[in-house]
Amino acid sequence: MVSLLVHALLPVCILLWAVTPTISDTCTGQRGYPGVPGIPAAHGANGRDGPKGQKGEPGEDTHPVQGLKGDQGIPGYPGRPGLRGDEGMSGPPGPKGPKGQKGAVAEVPREMRSFFSYKRSPSSRSTVVVNRIIEFDSPVSSFDEGDVLSNGYFTAKLPGIYFFVYHISATQIACVTIKKGQQILVNLCDMSQGVLVSSGSVVVDLKKGEHVSMYTSRTSQIISKDADSTFTGFLLFPS
Repeated sequence: MVSLLVHALLPVCILLWAVTPTISDTCTGQRGYPGVPGIPAAHGANGRDGPKGQKGEPGEDTHPVQGLKGDQGIPGYPGRPGLRGDEGMSGPPGPKGPKGQKGAVAEVPREMRSFFSYKRSPSSRSTVVVNRIIEFDSPVSSFDEGDVLSNGYFTAKLPGIYFFVYHISATQIACVTIKKGQQILVNLCDMSQGVLVSSGSVVVDLKKGEHVSMYTSRTSQIISKDADSTFTGFLLFPS
């Protein structure tokens, strides 16, 4: 450190001696004027930690103080529904209830009735050629309110949904077509080596005045004396 200071002051001493030769030479050790303050040095490293101090006096013993109960808060919003649980076991059946009152007999108004049921009379021709209408000319029973087949045609007097069904007794072949006007609704055919009974049905929507009839689609041998052939129809519900 001293060596660095001497080297730093040496140029200053030479300069002063050149300007004022009468000033004492500091560099030769003779008494002279005070020198210029040196440049501050850098801070030294931190010192080591000191010894551990003595244990302090215990503090005052404190206890938490419980305050008064506050007012009830505003109820929160309902939470989300939880997950659906497992289905439980079925419980035992309950006791049998009392018997109810007997219901009234439903009666269709007279003006809303529409039905017929006819068969072929024994005097009818047994052989019916192709595209010839099959006439059912004998009522199965006497219906005072039933509809009448006119030359094998049923004419709707009420608009609605109708149901028609036939049963034909024949030998070897019976091929039948049910028509609504000139429109073919169903075309059915049965064949056998001997006597057969062919049947078919159809549900159709009719307007007032439209008619339904049965035809043969092939030449058929219909039995008229020893077995009956029937054609039945009725109104399911009006429209």
